[in-house]
Amino acid sequence: MKTKTMIVCALMAAVMCVCSVITVPIGPVPVTLGLFGVMIAAVILGGGKAAVATAVFILLGAVGLPVFSGFKGGFAVLVGPTGGYIWSYIPVALIIGFFAVKSFKNKWGTLAVIFGACLTGIAVCYTLGTIQFMAVTGNDLPKSLGLCVLPFIPFDIAKAVIATVAGSTVRKALLKAGLI
Repeated sequence: MKTKTMIVCALMAAVMCVCSVITVPIGPVPVTLGLFGVMIAAVILGGGKAAVATAVFILLGAVGLPVFSGFKGGFAVLVGPTGGYIWSYIPVALIIGFFAVKSFKNKWGTLAVIFGACLTGIAVCYTLGTIQFMAVTGNDLPKSLGLCVLPFIPFDIAKAVIATVAGSTVRKALLKAGLI
């Protein structure tokens, strides 16, 4: 990796750290901007670089830095009820970033493709996170969906729209400047 690429990845990991601690508690799983940070990183950096930035963010939290929602940190958060949502960020970054890069290169109707990729990433996050939530809490699927998915759909769709538009704009500017 080039130095400027590492710097951009580190900056996006820092953005994720800031986004994740911004929370609105509405139940066992708070509304955070963590997934937004992952989506925008993936749109801007592409899959591989966004996955690196996401892994850095997760490792910072795993070693105890308070970068997860509610200023929590430590490995226990990753194996707890909501940890699946956090570690799912890596495949989410890969999926969104892959389609974002392909969309920019092939001009597939960029915004529509990226927005669709963000929605797919959200579905992956919900699936992996809810599976871990159910395994840790013992709740059944309907109760888990009611607690961990349904209340978040409108928020996450709004995050996907913003990440698509803002991320595309920033990516074009960074490409033009030769920073990514």
